[in-house]
Amino acid sequence: MSHLALARKYRPQRFAELVGQDPVRLTLERAVATGRVAHAYLFCGPRGSGKTTTARLLAKALNCETRAADAAEPCNACGTCQEITNGSSMDVLEIDGASNRGIEEIRNLRENVKYAPSGGKSKVYIIDEAHQLTDFAWNALLKTLEEPPAHVRFIFATTEPQEVPETITSRCQVFEFRRLRSEELVGHLVAIAKAEAVTLEAEAAALIARAAEGSVRDALSRLDQALAISPDAVSATSVASALGLAGLEAYFDLGEALAKRDPKAALTTFDGLYDRGMDVEEVADGLTHHLRQLLLLAVDPSLERIVDAAPADRARYAAQAGAFQASDLSAMLAMVIECRGQLRRAEAPRALFEVCLVDLCTLPTAGAVDTLIRRLEEIEGRLGGGGSGSGGGRASSVPRAEARRADPPSRPAPPSRPAPAPRPPLGVVTAPPVAIAESPPPAAAAPQPAAPSTADAPAALPAPPEGEADRWRFVVERVKERKLLLGTCLEEGYFLGLSATQVQIALTPEHSFHRAMLEMKENREMIHQELERGFERKLSFHCVIRDSGPELEAHRARMNREARQQLVSPSPDDADQVGADDSLVRKIVDLFDGEVMEGGATRQGEGQS
Repeated sequence: MSHLALARKYRPQRFAELVGQDPVRLTLERAVATGRVAHAYLFCGPRGSGKTTTARLLAKALNCETRAADAAEPCNACGTCQEITNGSSMDVLEIDGASNRGIEEIRNLRENVKYAPSGGKSKVYIIDEAHQLTDFAWNALLKTLEEPPAHVRFIFATTEPQEVPETITSRCQVFEFRRLRSEELVGHLVAIAKAEAVTLEAEAAALIARAAEGSVRDALSRLDQALAISPDAVSATSVASALGLAGLEAYFDLGEALAKRDPKAALTTFDGLYDRGMDVEEVADGLTHHLRQLLLLAVDPSLERIVDAAPADRARYAAQAGAFQASDLSAMLAMVIECRGQLRRAEAPRALFEVCLVDLCTLPTAGAVDTLIRRLEEIEGRLGGGGSGSGGGRASSVPRAEARRADPPSRPAPPSRPAPAPRPPLGVVTAPPVAIAESPPPAAAAPQPAAPSTADAPAALPAPPEGEADRWRFVVERVKERKLLLGTCLEEGYFLGLSATQVQIALTPEHSFHRAMLEMKENREMIHQELERGFERKLSFHCVIRDSGPELEAHRARMNREARQQLVSPSPDDADQVGADDSLVRKIVDLFDGEVMEGGATRQGEGQS
């Protein structure tokens, strides 16, 4: 006796046997029981969700010889039901839309609908893959579909409803079949394994359900494939061997390596998967799925209900999610998704994914970034006003820095030539001195217009300038006014331009801290607010990593030159403090592993003289 595939053997023969499509099932059952069956239906949804099976059940219910008038379920025992089940009924015609897509086939169908059913009550046309029909074929069917004979029912099934013309959709009742959740597929697989007298481990069922991606037919086909290797008991190992999948254990090992920031362990685990024949893209998909599970639980443990995993595995996911912060997982998941999009066209996909794993393991943690931010704010406070706390120091340092940028002090020039006009640094938009200065200008200075007396701070700010580059510099300065460290990180990036909906800047690979700062949720919100104000429309912000090129090198050189100028030429307000606190400068140099270039030599020579 030939083997019958599980997908065919356990195909639902009653509405009650449909899995995971309760809204569709209940509506059709009520329509059959009350005699309100429409003349045309459009069943749309992902593959393996039960569209064609439901169409057959509806045809069987309409033609069942013994079904009661107020019932919906077919008897599956009469001759008509048996013929429909076997596919030999003359009144239920299944047409493949992919191979019968032309106008001639539809003309033949239009001629045949005039004839009455041969034995049943209704003639049902089931057109699968209906989106494959040509526009001419749809047009030929249009009039017949709108006013078919009373004994004719049309059922169209498609995975791409957007390809079906609106004129056809409007003449049909549309039912959306959804993708099944993993727990629903696991329960269905366990029930079928029990009916087959086969032991199915929970982890094996979860692996099959994840590989099936919500398709019942795919899940049963993969179970059949695993039974070919292990007919009596299906374990996770046999499923992974039969389907060429990595078990959950491998992804938990990768997750542990990422939590410990251990690139060696991550690369070793990936090498083992690659040696087993795993495709790089499939490993990336599995890691994406794993990080998504961890992210949901890291955000809130109550999201366990939407974690796509078997109940037995959710405790393991929850335990590993405790080793991460949600912001870390969000950044990691974004990096893996970006890498996944590049793998298909990469010349060396394995090397690309290995680079991604190393980047994931060296990504700064949110805790480390917060600690560094606090230390930098303390340094800003000491440089700006001598305060010891981050709050007071920051409040006093930012206006002082803004006052220097808004009104740079003039220096004594040699008698032989006049003093050159001060040039503001790159990326700085000069704001009215009255709005940001700490103290009123001296009496000898030119009179300045008084700032309007209002509590709304943005009202006193200058209007955005014209031109993309000028507007971008305006945005950078606005961000620096609100958060100096964030604005400095933004200023380090090279402005690439903007599209209709997005602004892009480029950072070099060594700017990992800058990228981590710019990717933090609260920082992105602040940047988006200033982008909307500066460019006068909603824009998203995107940071790309590029190797150093002529433009980036020139930008970095310009930034370093301006930083040195500010170091060797402090303002009169800060000159005494900076000269008296050289030890603090040395601490800053040690903190960032830097060195004082021209400015340090100049100051040292002056001190000796």
